[in-house]
Amino acid sequence: MKSYPSDHKEIVTQLLDGRFIIYPNSLFATIQQQEEDYIEFFRESHGFELSMDAEFAYLSSNEITKKRTRDLTLFLAILCRELDYSGKNFRDAIELSSFDIAETEQLLKQSSKWEILEKTSVKDFEIFINVWHKKNVLKRTGNQFKFTKAVKLFFEFAVNVANAKLKEQQSQ
Repeated sequence: MKSYPSDHKEIVTQLLDGRFIIYPNSLFATIQQQEEDYIEFFRESHGFELSMDAEFAYLSSNEITKKRTRDLTLFLAILCRELDYSGKNFRDAIELSSFDIAETEQLLKQSSKWEILEKTSVKDFEIFINVWHKKNVLKRTGNQFKFTKAVKLFFEFAVNVANAKLKEQQSQ
């Protein structure tokens, strides 16, 4: 029987709960040291793919489409749009700044794109922030939140979607 590290159960619990494990968390180091074993474990035991980035680890599956992931991507896109319109470098703001929860909710509600977010889990903004805090995509401290390194994945996803749309338009 294969032996696992002492923090194996915590790693499995967090990843199966949809959380990102982010460097410098000691769980990240454990996964990194035994990456091949964990890739095989999650594929064989649960049908998930373990994805490792230089700064975070997460599980994915082609068979699961997550509405929450779509909602976060829409939230991020519209927040970036509003930050850009207000003259801020949205990429720097997302990666480096803290956001006031009430101010951010007001900014989004005043957006011409609010009707899109209103049909998603973002409409209950406080709950939305708490869900993504538990997933380690946001770090909430009091009435402020900050994006973690995991937001990089959602930026990459948005770029891939945009590139696919461009190719689709060019081929017509």
